[in-house]
Amino acid sequence: MKAELINEFYLLQQSMAPYDYREKIEEQVYEPLKKANHKMTSWIYRRGKMLMILDRKMNSSMKHLRRKYLKF
Repeated sequence: MKAELINEFYLLQQSMAPYDYREKIEEQVYEPLKKANHKMTSWIYRRGKMLMILDRKMNSSMKHLRRKYLKF
């Protein structure tokens, strides 16, 4: 009885193996990587956008200060 149960369990594992492993790899490896990739790209995008705005403001301020104080 015990050997039959073990054999049946083994056959069940073998029949589910390709689908189960693919699903587990998708859940445990690819999904966290996709989330981390999305998080990093959005963070880099927001940081770059912030730096471009800061650069634009600084250049505008510098242009104003040059006109006001550095009259040649």
